[in-house]
Amino acid sequence: MNDEVLDFIHRRFPKDCNWTSGNCYYFARILNARFGGTIYYGVEAGHFVTEIDGRFYDWTGEIPDNDDLYIIWSDFDSYDPCQKMRIVRDCIL
Repeated sequence: MNDEVLDFIHRRFPKDCNWTSGNCYYFARILNARFGGTIYYGVEAGHFVTEIDGRFYDWTGEIPDNDDLYIIWSDFDSYDPCQKMRIVRDCIL
């Protein structure tokens, strides 16, 4: 699956349209729509990624293991509802 995801990213999205700095939520949604998986928000990086078969992806490809705290976006209200409102306001709307 990893090769399929990476091929999709490189073939369909050769140009950076702020996919990692401003449009990461929408790129995570694209990957989620195409491959399923789960959308996460990296709290420290302030960045959306999609988990597919145990691996995290964004426009750059597979995200290496790091120390960022990834929270499932659909569960973020339970983590920090005030922060979620700010993220929605600043990054999604």
